[in-house]
Amino acid sequence: MKLTILGGEPTLYDVFHGNKDLLEVIRMAKNVGYDYVRISTNGTFEEELLERRDFKRLDEIAFSLDGFSSRINDPIRGSGTFNKITSNIKHAVKLGYTTSITCCLHKRLLEEGNDGNPLLDRMIKFAETLNVDCVNFHDLFEIGVPMDTWTGNLNPSVEEWPSIYRKIRRHIDARRYRIHVRLPTCFITKEEFGRNQEYYGYCPAKLGERVMVHPNGIIRICSNLICTSHGVAKFHDNKIVWDISNSNELLDHKLGIFTACTNRGKKNFGNFVPLCFSFKPKQEEVVWKELKWDTRDKAPDREEGNICEVA
Repeated sequence: MKLTILGGEPTLYDVFHGNKDLLEVIRMAKNVGYDYVRISTNGTFEEELLERRDFKRLDEIAFSLDGFSSRINDPIRGSGTFNKITSNIKHAVKLGYTTSITCCLHKRLLEEGNDGNPLLDRMIKFAETLNVDCVNFHDLFEIGVPMDTWTGNLNPSVEEWPSIYRKIRRHIDARRYRIHVRLPTCFITKEEFGRNQEYYGYCPAKLGERVMVHPNGIIRICSNLICTSHGVAKFHDNKIVWDISNSNELLDHKLGIFTACTNRGKKNFGNFVPLCFSFKPKQEEVVWKELKWDTRDKAPDREEGNICEVA
């Protein structure tokens, strides 16, 4: 079993008491049998936290970093954050932590660099210089859900992504990078989806392979529904109560059928269909590997360029 401690910012949990409660959560998670405990952080915590004994029980620290320079990262993450985050990453690596970078696919990283490659390529190469184990990209496409308000003016367009995805995907498959790269496919043509629905229809809500537990007790599966009242259950009075109201997030899902992403599919993307934001082929992610999801690809040697051609 895997546990990811999210936020807000989890390193602020009980910060005025030396993060005592946060450290207790980590310790208890390992003691009750979680095989893999990861924390996802903005990386601006005090370096001393990395030295704490129970913090060292973490299996991974995922640092949020949205650029390879302060010029790109800091307008998004805040002034001075680039230097602080990279300093903590370097110290974590030095101490032997398994580290990863979580980076948003914002439009600045899709711009073309002097070498003809998107700046996304430079972001991966920068992550290599930090000696992290993985860089994990999350998309910021506006898909018609309340979370869209978080993207501001940083959202890329569906039209510009396919060619950039193909280029970086080829680099990944040719093993041009020294670290693991988790890159979301995001969109494919309707025709391609129809050729292999069992593969492209990956959906945590249908598979039941993860849940998010929020401080207000809501238990949710799909991250796209953050900022809504939707979930599958609620932790209340020391027990889990199934949601039997219209707020149950599974009501719109065709649970026995592989479909395009239900929550993202409420917006018209023309000839494209949206995939789960966690659909990242050949990724070194615990759940993806345990499900052996790549074995469902009927054409694993297919030229990636055929996946996302712009109509």
